[in-house]
Amino acid sequence: MNYTLFAIGCYIVMRGLQVLFVEHIDRLWYKIVIKSVTVVMIYAALSSLVVWYGKINLLGFDPTK
Repeated sequence: MNYTLFAIGCYIVMRGLQVLFVEHIDRLWYKIVIKSVTVVMIYAALSSLVVWYGKINLLGFDPTK
């Protein structure tokens, strides 16, 4: 369950950044930050799904605990 909450938290952060910096969409730093957060969010989401269904250790934590 911790992996799922981590993935949901990453998604909330990404959406929050998009809403907070909507005025800066054309700036380069905005695009870099959004893409970086998106990559982390996708990794967290995929890791949580794999761990949830396959019990594979991807994030460095023991999935059985």
